Amino acid sequence: MPFTVFVWCFTLGPLLDGTEGVTRAFHAAGPFGALVVLVLALEVPLLAMALVSTGMERRVPLSAMLGLATLPWMLGLMGTEVLVDRALAALPRLDVVEAGVVLAASTGEAMAPRLLGAWTSTALLMGVALGLVLAHFGSASVREDAGHRGRGLLLASGVSASLASVAMVGALEARHLLGFLTGLARMPESERAELIAAGLAATANLRALRWTFTGVLAVLGLTLMARRAGEDSHTPLGWSARLVPATAVAVLLVLDAHPVSSATENAPVAIPAGHGEVPAPGMTASPS
Repeated sequence: MPFTVFVWCFTLGPLLDGTEGVTRAFHAAGPFGALVVLVLALEVPLLAMALVSTGMERRVPLSAMLGLATLPWMLGLMGTEVLVDRALAALPRLDVVEAGVVLAASTGEAMAPRLLGAWTSTALLMGVALGLVLAHFGSASVREDAGHRGRGLLLASGVSASLASVAMVGALEARHLLGFLTGLARMPESERAELIAAGLAATANLRALRWTFTGVLAVLGLTLMARRAGEDSHTPLGWSARLVPATAVAVLLVLDAHPVSSATENAPVAIPAGHGEVPAPGMTASPS
């Protein structure tokens, strides 16, 4: 798992355009940023032990490793919801136009926890995927009688890698919205419409990429569950041992697809759509 720490440390800076961007992101995330780092520090040794055990042919549920690896992602989404709720609580004290500008900036800054959490989970999931591949090519996995288990490890590695791809797109989308919405609040009214058009186009491209990776994840996940159906029949919990973690991952993906919708759907104002005007309800393109 040192690979995970390397990826996280040496890619977060370029992702956020340098040290200053990283500092701004952690400042915007508040305590949730520190919580994500703490979870990373705790989970790296746990996942390392789980992967070593897997390489020694000890049965470690993939669902447990994926649950640990996606925990920062879930914490980041929770942080986004909390920060948006706090921003909405302050809106009634402002006039409508000013409230719309503040809502744009606050929603953008609220993407910081989601960005940090999703990027951390990306690094952890990539580490899990690499560890499973190494376990497959280990001396115990290349024996002829271990071929079935080895192929299962490769399939599990593919599931982890595809989930990492979805998390990466979530982090990139959060980074885009962080810059897009905070820039919208600072942009002169005459230039706001052009920025919105470009921002929404980039968001649509990221969404298309997300659905592509999600489709790959669904195919690999269902294949893995079907492959292990026979094994599940001999366990006390049966299929529920697979369905429960699969449902948890599905819920996480749904929440990440609409990270602030539950908080903003009843907002008293809308994010400005151009020239300082507040669009009527139902006419605003949601950034989340």
